[in-house]
Amino acid sequence: MNSLRIMLLMMTIGFFSNTSVANESRKYDFKVFLDDREIGHHRFVVSENNTETHILSEARFDVKFWFISAYTYVHTSQEVWQGGCVQSIQATTDDNGDNLFVRGQIKNKTLLLQSHDGDQPLQGCIRTFAYWNPSLLENSKLLNAQTGILQTVTFKLIGESSIAVRGQPVTALHYQLHNPEFSIDLWYSSNREWLALESTTESGARLRYLAL
Repeated sequence: MNSLRIMLLMMTIGFFSNTSVANESRKYDFKVFLDDREIGHHRFVVSENNTETHILSEARFDVKFWFISAYTYVHTSQEVWQGGCVQSIQATTDDNGDNLFVRGQIKNKTLLLQSHDGDQPLQGCIRTFAYWNPSLLENSKLLNAQTGILQTVTFKLIGESSIAVRGQPVTALHYQLHNPEFSIDLWYSSNREWLALESTTESGARLRYLAL
């Protein structure tokens, strides 16, 4: 099941809103599928308070074969954003027994990042993978909150397509996010609501997120 890892590590997501609304919280829930098999869920809770945006991301996947658990994934991440940039991050991941962590805090305009692979200072405005805010994905580098790696990405519009959302057909805008190691398809409504995600694992299986 290590073939899942490249795609699963991309599901740790940050969020930024251009407006500041005190004490407003929103929840985003997705069912997660491997091909046509439901393997788990991923929930995001976004809370805005004055100039800060707080994000809680919780995911759990369990891939079974003949009722035997072959792969498990448990991830929790907490981020604080301000002015469109990450101010702090605390993330832990159990990737099928591999324990990973990412911790970071802004000091003197530098994100001092610690991870299971070591420490590194990151300069400038750092952003994570904010799938439900397409404008942030237009950045050329995004921080992977599972691995602590700042990854190079491109993001482009493919066109309109029809997808099923909550059992109903919806006309959606189809985008693709590219990195030298992976490609992820994303769908948004006309008002830029994130609706779905799909990618391909190393073994050729489809990993899909569908909004609840």
